[in-house]
Amino acid sequence: MKHKAIKSIIAMAAVALVVGVALYCVGGKNSQTAQAGSGATTETAAAAAGARVLPTDPKLKVEPK
Repeated sequence: MKHKAIKSIIAMAAVALVVGVALYCVGGKNSQTAQAGSGATTETAAAAAGARVLPTDPKLKVEPK
């Protein structure tokens, strides 16, 4: 019975190690690409992406129900 328990613990540790390495590799490549600066505004972010920000339409005097 002890032999099965030790094998199970070793298997779980191996799986945890593989998952940890995979998460580190995946997170390490793209984690620096989309970081906002402290002075970033909606307009500057939109301009950097090639878009522009438009104001919302004013509310109607009579709103439909």
